[in-house]
Amino acid sequence: MNGRRPTALIADDEPLLRERLRAHLTRLWPELQIVGEARNGREAIEMFDELAPQIVFLDVQMPGLSGIEAARAVARRSQIVFVTAHAKYAVEAFEHGAIDYLVKPFDDARLADTVQRLRERLRRPPADAAASAVS
Repeated sequence: MNGRRPTALIADDEPLLRERLRAHLTRLWPELQIVGEARNGREAIEMFDELAPQIVFLDVQMPGLSGIEAARAVARRSQIVFVTAHAKYAVEAFEHGAIDYLVKPFDDARLADTVQRLRERLRRPPADAAASAVS
C-alpha cells in the first residue's frame, strides 16, 4: 500500500444503507478512507473515474445502471465487493471480478472477513510489477 491510506467508494441507492456500511467500515478499518458515495451505477462509474478508489462496494440493484453493469466498467482497476440483498446475483458478480459478495443484512464478523481479504489483496504487489521484477 506504499504508506498511502487505502481508498474506497460506496455505491447504494439507499442512503441509510450507505451510512450503515460506512459506519461499520470506519469501526473495522479506521485507516480506510471513503472517498465518495454514489446513489446509482452511473454515478459510481463517474466517481470511480474521477477518484480512482482502490475498492468499490456496490449494491446490485440500483436505478439506471445496476451494480453488475458498474462492475463491468471498473473491473480490473479496483477491488470489487458486492453488498446486496439479492443472493441470486453472486455467480455473475464473481464473473465480473468481485472479491466478495455480502448479503444484507450482514454482521460485523462477515464484514470483518471481507476487510481482512481486502487488506491482504492490497498488500500484494500488482501482477505487472511482480512479473517485471522477475524478468
